[in-house]
Amino acid sequence: MANPSLSDRWLSLVRVGALMNQRIERTLSEKYDLCVSAYEIMEVLSHERDWIRPGEVSTRTSRSQPQVSRLVTQMVDAGYVTREPSPGDGRSSQIRLTASGHKIFSDAAATVEDVLGHISEENADARTLMG
Repeated sequence: MANPSLSDRWLSLVRVGALMNQRIERTLSEKYDLCVSAYEIMEVLSHERDWIRPGEVSTRTSRSQPQVSRLVTQMVDAGYVTREPSPGDGRSSQIRLTASGHKIFSDAAATVEDVLGHISEENADARTLMG
């Protein structure tokens, strides 16, 4: 069989990505009451030792600034993120994960790894893409 075309490979990637996102979204929601977007924001925050501005989080994720702001508010309410005014600029804020946020992210990350492992076992395209 000839090598698949770029468009065939792209469609495989889209389909596998959709499968992964659906399963991860469902699992994170059921186990942790998190969505993939919140998980992605927490992943960025988990690597920061200090405060970070939400705009920087938006730049490092696939999420818009308004989406990051909305999700950060929800995570502040849940106790996973803390927010304070930025020094020298009271109009903006800075954020970081709380101890509770680090714990739930760590648990959720292990769950995501498990889900991805199962998908790779079940799906040849996922196995190929995940290496």
